[in-house]
Amino acid sequence: MAITDPALRRLVWRLAVLLAILPWLALQSAAQEPRAAAFPGAQGYGAAATGWRGGEVIAVTNLEARGTGSLRDCAERDVPRVCVFQVSGTIELDEPIFAKSDLYIAGQTAPGDGIQLRNRAGATHGPIIAKDADDVVIRFLKLRPGAGDRESSTIDALTVENGTDVYLGNLSLMFASDETFAIHVSSGTSSDITLADSILAYSLDGANHPKGRHSKGALICSEEGQGYECGRISLLRNIFAHHRDRNPDIKATDIGPVEVVNNVFYDPISQFGEFYDHLGNARIAYVGNLAMTGPSTNKRATAAVELFDRVEGNDVRIFAQDNIARSCNGESDLPVLDPLAENLQTDAPIELTLAPAAASDLPGSLIRRAGDVLPDGAHRDRLDQRVITDVSECRGEVIDDPAEVDGWSDIAASDGAADRDGDLLPDAWEEAQDGLDPDRADDPWQVMDGSGMSAVETWLAELAGDA
Repeated sequence: MAITDPALRRLVWRLAVLLAILPWLALQSAAQEPRAAAFPGAQGYGAAATGWRGGEVIAVTNLEARGTGSLRDCAERDVPRVCVFQVSGTIELDEPIFAKSDLYIAGQTAPGDGIQLRNRAGATHGPIIAKDADDVVIRFLKLRPGAGDRESSTIDALTVENGTDVYLGNLSLMFASDETFAIHVSSGTSSDITLADSILAYSLDGANHPKGRHSKGALICSEEGQGYECGRISLLRNIFAHHRDRNPDIKATDIGPVEVVNNVFYDPISQFGEFYDHLGNARIAYVGNLAMTGPSTNKRATAAVELFDRVEGNDVRIFAQDNIARSCNGESDLPVLDPLAENLQTDAPIELTLAPAAASDLPGSLIRRAGDVLPDGAHRDRLDQRVITDVSECRGEVIDDPAEVDGWSDIAASDGAADRDGDLLPDAWEEAQDGLDPDRADDPWQVMDGSGMSAVETWLAELAGDA
């Protein structure tokens, strides 16, 4: 039946238009609404890694390389999940664990001295790789592969490849023979990534890399293929110590900036930061950092940041503010920026994702929180403590073999706290919470009255000392 009334026709037309655009409006609203933080106090571009929320809570019950109850069994599943440790000790690997999407590896739940991952002699890759993975959180682990007995150019302590929304925090990254930490992109996108509150140290120089001496700190946005994007990356409050160079090495595309905020860079051999334009237009914020020469440092290390403008048509810019560069004993100063970096500073500040602390507060403000350490000091082992002492007392040097620092820590195997109902929330903690019962398998995702978060997230945040 034809509608003849003009007013009614206009009304029907408007309703049709509204129904047509409602899905688009919903998508726009979802795109503009900021995502919640992964945990209280999460910062940086990777802070919204929340795809695991509401998923399975899975127990890691043994130190085996694979099989039921192993870390691999939890990390490589294809469902939203949280990995909760009921054991401490060292996991030895022949091949890497591939961290898949929608994952929270909650190392803060490990009893005793925590969890250390290392390679067996024949391994040729690092212990954990987050490849083609989104919404990943990895916290409070010791990732220390070692060189092994085979030549390899791919042994990082930790690698992210084509990952988005990734938060990595309170890690101890050591004994790598390629990069200690690497973000790679291969015909895809790596973005919205945070590495925070971690110790990156003792990369192996004269080990098994085919290029020879290769002690490296962090490589941000290495690339292969075509059509890649890499950026929106945060390096926050980390301690880098005893690497030949790449402290850090940064490239990026115009998908977004890389921010380097409140880090300590100590004792490189030949170079501190190296910033490049190889991938495209790169913007880098370098704010509130402390760079210090040490016993290993030679005369090649002439500035805290060296900038390389090599590709015609690509633009690299740096925003530098409140940085300190000096010898570790404070006897001499070092330029923060080399001459090219001085000339290519951006006119406008690059907006940061957080308010930085003062560089003059470093390294003291990092000592309590950097590395795999819980608020009560648990998990802190002799290797992380050795790095902290090195930085504080101008000691240590770049090494070729873990034996030069007395090898890996001996992490005693121990079991987790009692859990009568099997919901993975410890009995003692449930007894102290209103509404929870250690003899009833409670829903770990039920919202707690006091925190406004779910029970399992409240427990994880308390263990980690999250704000």
